[in-house]
Amino acid sequence: MSSHPLPWSGAAADVAELLRQRTGLVFGEARRTALEAGLGRAMRRIRVTDPAVYLARLAAEPPLLDDLVGEITVGETYFFRDPQQFAVIRDDVVPDLLSRWARDRPLRAWSAGCATGEEPYTLAIVLREQGLAGAAHIVATDLSRTALAQARRALYTRWSLRGVSDDVVQTYFERVGDRFALAAAVRDAVEFRYLNLAEDTYPSLATGIWGMDLILCRNVLIYFDGETVARVARRLMDSLRDDGWLLLGGSDPPLAGLVPSDVVLTGAGLAYRRPGRGAIRPRATDVVAATFPLPPFAEPLATKRPAPSPVPPPRGEPRREPVRGERESLVQEQQALDDAADATRCYAERDYERAAELARRLVQRDGSDPALWVVLVRALANRGELEAAGRACAAALDRHRTATELVYLHALLLSEAGRHAEAAAAARRALYLDRWLVVAHLALGAAFARLGEVDGACRAFRNAKRLLTGMPPGEIVPASDGQAAGRLAEMARVQLQLLGEAAA
Repeated sequence: MSSHPLPWSGAAADVAELLRQRTGLVFGEARRTALEAGLGRAMRRIRVTDPAVYLARLAAEPPLLDDLVGEITVGETYFFRDPQQFAVIRDDVVPDLLSRWARDRPLRAWSAGCATGEEPYTLAIVLREQGLAGAAHIVATDLSRTALAQARRALYTRWSLRGVSDDVVQTYFERVGDRFALAAAVRDAVEFRYLNLAEDTYPSLATGIWGMDLILCRNVLIYFDGETVARVARRLMDSLRDDGWLLLGGSDPPLAGLVPSDVVLTGAGLAYRRPGRGAIRPRATDVVAATFPLPPFAEPLATKRPAPSPVPPPRGEPRREPVRGERESLVQEQQALDDAADATRCYAERDYERAAELARRLVQRDGSDPALWVVLVRALANRGELEAAGRACAAALDRHRTATELVYLHALLLSEAGRHAEAAAAARRALYLDRWLVVAHLALGAAFARLGEVDGACRAFRNAKRLLTGMPPGEIVPASDGQAAGRLAEMARVQLQLLGEAAA
């Protein structure tokens, strides 16, 4: 069959617009030829010749969209690509992180747009050689199911190892025919998840993207328009803990002026750090720009409650002014209401520091409201303060043992601490309290997957998918940090596909 692109006329523009809306990828006139060639290959693969039919299927079938994205993006990746940047990670970033690392938690890293896995696995090797085997949690995400499945298999050709020393190949790979299988210890250090960077699904405990020490998002932003770059950059920075690092590719647009960050000049170009208190600068880098202002956030999701209107006295009775003690009590009650509304608003605006401060003050005064404990635990976790979040969660459960969301959060925190068996038990307790809690099914599936219990993980993800597909796609899932049912259902489907690959 011919490899030439099919005649598309105006259909290419329609597909380009669909791609922009669904993935944030932009294909202008200069890239039209590449788009049409990829469209032709993708259509032939599913034996469709009518562009209108393909466009309709593309809008309705997410796997086809993923397949098309894989065809029209470069996806060029190999082990230790951009070696200077990995040298910066080894010599500057890791020592800086270790200087502030609380040993009770793993270092958290995220490879965003991981393609077929070479980048996160390279990072796992670098961290392992820095003495962090078993002490680092690496999450790798992509929007291509095909790429994620290949990454999970961790079976590569010699082309993916070009430029890699023989010592590294012999240490971390085993020859299997004409391919190279990655060592299980490195493969198991990376958790693969489905994520569309253009969607507002992170940072979020439900998606596993929060409180990161290091984010690699290399040669991904080049595909986005300016508006999408600004949105993604902000969410990437929000996903870092204080003083966390963000590394981009050499072709990616600069983020100065888009997000509040310290811009750091390294031996491999610019890097970005989330500003934090008492930052310790790495010896081999220089901060070259100050914190930049942030554009206004969207309308807050919660606002202060208005002061209660005074109830008029019954007719014929004189109005009685409250005595001093009553006035003080009313003032304190109103202040508590205002602080609670402020804590919720700050959390919604991702001002986790202020949200944690307000929620902590309130629960110390009166810890009878489990919702305030939830805000405190979530805010601390999103800041990467896992030890503090764990202590707060334990204190909350001492008072509210049957608060389902707190039990669910306990499961997440246990999993992040590498205590996956205990995390599974906690997720089961949450489901005993509320078997309809979708996020607890997802947490149970993730814990079982990390334990290598594929059957249990599949069962949990199937239960989550069944509940989610019974909800309207746009409905917000309870306790999910604002995630829509359709998005979480897609995540569950991809996790099931990856587990199917693992089982095979």
